[in-house]
Amino acid sequence: MRLETSRGLLLTLMVSVSLLQPLPGQTERDIRKRDEAQWAKSTGLSIETVHRLWRSTSHFADENEEDSRIVLIDKESLASRNQLLMVTRSGVPECLTVSVFSTAAGNFKVWSESKTPQARGFCESLGIEPTVSASSGRIVVTAPDGLISEHASHADVGRYIYVWTGRTYTFGHKETFLQFVPEENRKR
Repeated sequence: MRLETSRGLLLTLMVSVSLLQPLPGQTERDIRKRDEAQWAKSTGLSIETVHRLWRSTSHFADENEEDSRIVLIDKESLASRNQLLMVTRSGVPECLTVSVFSTAAGNFKVWSESKTPQARGFCESLGIEPTVSASSGRIVVTAPDGLISEHASHADVGRYIYVWTGRTYTFGHKETFLQFVPEENRKR
């Protein structure tokens, strides 16, 4: 059951990213409002709550300068702790910010992370998209670390495991695996 939930969330994250494409003539504000309404409908949260959660992950004082977009709101995976997982995407290349909110404390932000312990962002690279999943109370962020050498056909990909301390999440450990990178995505 847990594995199916994680796969479903990963699929949701990937589908959500594909839905982020703007329609002709839409402003960033129009797109954000549409996205907030869709997330409110799919999660049962109010549009105001979705906006407030998104705003609390912002890096800009003026929301009109903010380019981040919501790619996941997961109310189920951390529900046993009265927590909600939110993932936003911003920048070029697009990078993820992962946040957890306490639903028992009025959606207070408990934790947020946008960089690996090595201070690299959770960013798309070499055609490999970063992903986020939560299961068994752990948050797993998978992101490319780069080619293992200049002429390599595979990239190192890190799976960063964050664990609950009773107050917040902290980095637990990293697992590394290789992923094939098609030649057209390799740096020249």
